[in-house]
Amino acid sequence: MPLPKLSAKALAPYAIILKAKDGKFTDVPEVLEKGDTPGHHAFAILCPKPAKGGRVSITSLERHPHSTQSFLPLSAGRWIVLVAPTRPDGTPDAANAKAFLAGPEDAVCIARNVWHAGLTVLDQPAEFAMMMWRADADDDGVVAELDQPIVLNI
Repeated sequence: MPLPKLSAKALAPYAIILKAKDGKFTDVPEVLEKGDTPGHHAFAILCPKPAKGGRVSITSLERHPHSTQSFLPLSAGRWIVLVAPTRPDGTPDAANAKAFLAGPEDAVCIARNVWHAGLTVLDQPAEFAMMMWRADADDDGVVAELDQPIVLNI
């Protein structure tokens, strides 16, 4: 079964799609949300290489307890947005993860403290702008290795 296309309704409450409303100027304060710990806004250009083959295996998830994280394609083909709820013990609930197929026109802002896969591109090497609050204590990147990989058929 192919991955569903990214939609605002399906992605909520884990993330929002960054898109102008009605083709007009749209302010999106979530992207520049100030974190809940001392730090600064960070902007970086990421250059992921494409996953190979028709199956993608996600072996870890990450979350940012102090910040949102936004991904905006600059030069990209298809890419994957994967989010997961949190279990009562604080670990990712990989069994209930949701994966979506995004395109070069899709940009997202992942909510604070939401488990998500690292940036995974499919068709070609890509360039993405990434924006987030970067905690001075460098404690805003929590990574969980999964017991069983999440395997996606593309």
